[in-house]
Amino acid sequence: MDEIRIGSKIIGEARPVYIIAEIGMNHNGEYGLAEKLIRAAADCGVDAVKFQTYKTEFFYSRKFPNFEERQKSELPFDWHKPLKVVADEAGVEFISTPFDTESADFLDRLGVACFKVASSDLNNYPFLEYISRKKKPVLLSTGFSTLDEVRKAVSSVLKYHKQLVLLHCVSTYPAAIEHTTDVSIVPVAATAVGACIIEKHFTLDRNLPGYDHRMSVTPAGLKKMVRNVRDTEKALGSGTKQPTEAEMKRISGARRSLYWKGSYPAGTVITPEMLLILRPGGGLEPEMLDKICGHRLLEAVAADTLIGKSQIDWHD
Repeated sequence: MDEIRIGSKIIGEARPVYIIAEIGMNHNGEYGLAEKLIRAAADCGVDAVKFQTYKTEFFYSRKFPNFEERQKSELPFDWHKPLKVVADEAGVEFISTPFDTESADFLDRLGVACFKVASSDLNNYPFLEYISRKKKPVLLSTGFSTLDEVRKAVSSVLKYHKQLVLLHCVSTYPAAIEHTTDVSIVPVAATAVGACIIEKHFTLDRNLPGYDHRMSVTPAGLKKMVRNVRDTEKALGSGTKQPTEAEMKRISGARRSLYWKGSYPAGTVITPEMLLILRPGGGLEPEMLDKICGHRLLEAVAADTLIGKSQIDWHD
């Protein structure tokens, strides 16, 4: 599909870039911090905030070294609804990435506008099919993957649903400059080449304990990124080549017109030697030079004056 809708926003070519602040686990298991992150992201001008929804026992093996730490980073189910209210009041969409079917079902009941699927689940084709059956837009990150794996993932989603957006992702954080690092450069380049969604990890303080804070942007960085993206959109324009309103006001003075080089009496046959092409404009345009030559003057003309159509006998 050329366009999809997430909440009140339409995403696609020639539409504003949809900007997501990825809060993820940066709430550190604190409800108050989660609220602050939503409001701070909204103040930066993003379109959506995103969390992660999972039950650790359905996500990691209990033998995983950081199993208990991951449990502490869960976003409790009973936090979701009040946080969604906070997001609604702040004017941003509440999105979360489910990592298991129970979480996907819960988010569906909550009424999320779309599903974000993490790069780690790109080859989890049964899960992709489960998500796509819910008939909501799917935003699929493509880190860790080959193009063939991406094709399989796309096919898994499209079996049941056509609203899919692929997000280029390099799942090493922070990534090298070839992929993403600076909010001034890469988001601007992505916007210029046609990206329709940009997602950025977000924190209030990079020094907070936790997995993702150090590679996240702070409010100052996120504001800068949003501003850069919006300025890039303005600079790209509509794709239609035409003078701006400001140009139209000065176009006559900036362009050239045909002028009489000397003073000539009525009846003179016009030759190229009698003409100059000068600024400012306002008279006959330069393309008329060949068309007026060979005709006679209907009246006397003065040097260094604009040539007018009424001065020329077009019938002789």
